[in-house]
Amino acid sequence: MPKVSVIVPVYQVEAYLAECLDSILAGTFGDYELILVDDGTKDNCPAIMDAYAAKDSRIRLLHKENGGLSSARNAGLEVAQGKYVAFVDSDDRVTPGFLEDTVRAAEETGAELVLFNYRKFDENGLRAPELPMTDEVLDLRGKKLRDYLYRRWLPYVHGQEAWCRLYRRSVIEENGLRFAPNDEVFAEDTLFSAMMLMHTRRLAALKNAYVEYRQRGDSLMAMKKPRLAARLMNLSVCLSRYVRETGHGEVLKNVIPFLCYDKLICKGIRYDPSPDDVRAAMRAYAGDGEMRRILRALAGPGPFAEYTLHTGRGWRTQVRGRQFAGAWLAGDIDRALAFVERADEA
Repeated sequence: MPKVSVIVPVYQVEAYLAECLDSILAGTFGDYELILVDDGTKDNCPAIMDAYAAKDSRIRLLHKENGGLSSARNAGLEVAQGKYVAFVDSDDRVTPGFLEDTVRAAEETGAELVLFNYRKFDENGLRAPELPMTDEVLDLRGKKLRDYLYRRWLPYVHGQEAWCRLYRRSVIEENGLRFAPNDEVFAEDTLFSAMMLMHTRRLAALKNAYVEYRQRGDSLMAMKKPRLAARLMNLSVCLSRYVRETGHGEVLKNVIPFLCYDKLICKGIRYDPSPDDVRAAMRAYAGDGEMRRILRALAGPGPFAEYTLHTGRGWRTQVRGRQFAGAWLAGDIDRALAFVERADEA
């Protein structure tokens, strides 16, 4: 059994795939399987995959119909055999110490989850490490998980992307964790990462950057996001429900509604390219029981007051946020929207 399963979804990246694979194969740690998932790509990627697999027995190939990034990652998880799992996007690169250092951190600390930094790059070269991380080991049990969300998650001190983590695979499988469909949830990494946190007792963080994240204009993240508001509202509903189902509802009763409001719902409203889609999504979710649970919490003093107590910030958003939630609860969509400035109005 390999120590690590490295899962690489592949779709329309023939210009970058070899560079990605070369960076993984050049690593200083060799006890891994490299699972390449062909997600119905129509370019020359399958031939590149075949050529690399012919040269290295650690490479396993999966071919499937196109189903999106989440579907490809899930397909890789279904066949993974390693003690740990890492995801690498097929247009990115990793550093030589990527697996050696993260596996060492997991083994030495007993962490179920290892987080690490990353650097963006483009034709002008590499940028500085993206996150203000430090090397640390954190206990996430009980109220410490709530404190972690305020101090590391909400201010983006620790990333939420699937590809800046090493996971203990047994935690994923014992709890049935999988990525949500991309057409239903936007930022599926955020949901998966948050669900993993609900089952993490110990987390190790590394300040070094082990992923080099390519910036390109035709990437999924650079494209317009249809139904963005609806998909982020769905993420909020799924996250809120999952937190309660896993027994963290009471401890996280204030931080989760604030997270949904500040990082997900308002983001969807601001950046959804269609105001009509935004209104349709708000009308549709106005009757959703889980969304109403979130909005009732936001309409009260708890989430905003606790956020301010933990961070010293947020005084100016309290009134606006509570009015937003109250108007949406009352079915007054236009009044609710008045409290969230859209990107095209800024």
